[in-house]
Amino acid sequence: MSDELEQGKAAQPAKRFRVGYVTAAVWANDTHYSVTLQKAYKDGDQWKNTESLGHGDLLNAAKALERAEIFIAAHPK
Repeated sequence: MSDELEQGKAAQPAKRFRVGYVTAAVWANDTHYSVTLQKAYKDGDQWKNTESLGHGDLLNAAKALERAEIFIAAHPK
């Protein structure tokens, strides 16, 4: 278990890219990067996240992922 998790702190991504309601988060590991993709939506008064994307989210997802790829290419491991 990492020191951050043992101390009760949640791990944070190296960088986030948000386009509309879609966010790509870049995670730095020891030897590589990984990327997660989420969409924010409102359920009543509460904001939630999902990994499910609708047709209207796809271009925003592509743009967010492209920005993540540019960041990773500029910061090789």
